[in-house]
Amino acid sequence: MGRNCPRRRATSTGAAFGWSRRSAPTSRRRCTRSSKATIQRARPRDGDDDDDDDQVARKLSPFLFSLVLSIFASSTMADEGRDSVMEVAKHMGKSLAVSKNAADDMMRVLSRYEGEAPMFPLSATVEAEAAAEAEEKDEKAFAAAEDAIRRSNSSSSPSEMVDYLYAVDDAIAAAALRGELASRAAEAVQAAMPRLEEEVRALLGSSVHRLSLDSSDGLDDAATPDGSPRRDALSPDAAASVTGAAERMLRAGYGPELAQVYVAVRRDALAESVAHLGVEAVAIEEVLKMEWVVLDQKMRRWSHAVRAVVKTLLAGERRLCDEVFASDEELGHECFADVARGCVLQLIGFADAVAMSTPATEKLYRMLGMYEALTDVEADLESLFTGDARDFFSAEVSSVVAQLGNTVRHTIDQFVNVIHGESSRRPVHGGEIHPMTRYVLNYCGLLAECRATLDMVLADNNDNNDDDDAPTDGASSTPSGRCMRELLTHLLRKLDEKSRLYDDAGLKNIFLMNNLYYIVQKMMEYPALRELLGDDWVRRHRGQIRQYETGYLRASWMAVLACLRDDSSPPAHSRAAPKDKARSFNAAFEELYRSQTAWKVADPQLREELRIAVSERLIPAYRSFVGRSRPLLESGGSGRHSAARHIKYSLEDLEDYMLDFFEGVQKFVR
Repeated sequence: MGRNCPRRRATSTGAAFGWSRRSAPTSRRRCTRSSKATIQRARPRDGDDDDDDDQVARKLSPFLFSLVLSIFASSTMADEGRDSVMEVAKHMGKSLAVSKNAADDMMRVLSRYEGEAPMFPLSATVEAEAAAEAEEKDEKAFAAAEDAIRRSNSSSSPSEMVDYLYAVDDAIAAAALRGELASRAAEAVQAAMPRLEEEVRALLGSSVHRLSLDSSDGLDDAATPDGSPRRDALSPDAAASVTGAAERMLRAGYGPELAQVYVAVRRDALAESVAHLGVEAVAIEEVLKMEWVVLDQKMRRWSHAVRAVVKTLLAGERRLCDEVFASDEELGHECFADVARGCVLQLIGFADAVAMSTPATEKLYRMLGMYEALTDVEADLESLFTGDARDFFSAEVSSVVAQLGNTVRHTIDQFVNVIHGESSRRPVHGGEIHPMTRYVLNYCGLLAECRATLDMVLADNNDNNDDDDAPTDGASSTPSGRCMRELLTHLLRKLDEKSRLYDDAGLKNIFLMNNLYYIVQKMMEYPALRELLGDDWVRRHRGQIRQYETGYLRASWMAVLACLRDDSSPPAHSRAAPKDKARSFNAAFEELYRSQTAWKVADPQLREELRIAVSERLIPAYRSFVGRSRPLLESGGSGRHSAARHIKYSLEDLEDYMLDFFEGVQKFVR
């Protein structure tokens, strides 16, 4: 009889779960040998007598001569082929008298010569013997597999599970045969499936390290998870074990049962991981009624979580699904879509609810963050799905992105309307910075940080740009740059309108100077905002601050300085004029001190610059006045007493009094 290939069995758990064995029974796996090698291995058998040898020789002699002659008779036979056949014939001749078994072996080998088309068919006896031997070995192999399947339970050790999987391999292979053995094997395979389902369910539900927005996974406000490290849904060992069990179920035709278990377990595991990120299922009605403090927190967490879910969690689920369903990709695509559907729709649903909510300025920054996050994962999300699932989710995400963009644009329009519609008639005390100025600048700074996203949102909404002074190149010419200029233009117009509420021209200029100086300083704090507006915008408005300063000095101090001016009065009135001027100056200065100590210049640097500007005009003029007037006032009968009564302040007094100006606390001259 021909020799069978030795059966190899892997002894490690990884080999059992990771690789499938051949589906055919062991007795069917025969190694082919060349006829020359087979004949060379033939050896005399003990117990054969000479008579049998003679019979074999006589039996095979005509056959061999006929074989050799027929080969040599072929006109297409190459020289190398003839030499090869001669070599075979010589070995045959030496082996003819060995034994009947050897003769049978040679006949079998010759009948398979060149593999594809045998020269001579096997004898009925030899073929029947081979079939019987194969059937016997199949029966033995299946009996062992059937016994292992019946004895297995859920508490099997890893090594026992390895044997169990090999037994399932043998049962599946036997079920592919015919006859009673195939029927028994099919029953054994059916009996093995619940155990495999149980193993798959347990492995798929094994715990793994979960992401957290509050952990060191790089998902906090200061970082984004764009570069999230690869995280698998299961540990490598668990994934390999699941794949091994799943591969047997698929080969046995239990794909639907495997899919049902897979989807149920992994869908729940994914939902738990998403909830661990702080993203919960919220109805649209709840979002629409939610207080801003709560909604703000949910929007912030959503923007970070959606990246982690798509780039890490769903990507890991996709890899696991591809590995488990490697032999049935179509079923794997369906299972992944079923696992991910609820999670993706939950994320999209929250974004859709926010987009449907009433536009409000405080939502603007968070909505831009959500828009940026969703567009960032849009391509990744689409690549995870195939077929109808890809088309469905792609359409859903695109719809929500478009809706978020519309809401952002409407909110910006509303922001402009809020600025334009500010109608309070009470002036800010002391000419201080208007609350609207702080509000607008803080939001402009936040929007500038999202300028790339803002450019995408506003790309199709900037056709009606009527700003003739707008730059035509650089960041300031982008949609976000035009948006910032529009917001600040409306703000400056409103501030100019608010300045008219002040009766004092000096205080009006202080108010405008305070607010514009604050705006320019914010440009320095927000480099992105300065880049969008451009250096030319900053220079022009710094010059405007100097104009407001000049306007203040002219409005508040021109009359005071006029009292100190030298009018070159005639000698007849030389003593009366200094007294009148001194009295006028004293009264005017005391009034300014009373009122302007209550005025507020918030920025210390601007406040100091303004005091210096006043002192540079006041102190020299007063020094000159005292120098001219004191001799005249002392020349009268009262002498020094008269001069001291009219010239009340020394230069040091005036300098000290100036330190109280613009502090926002009203004071009186002591």
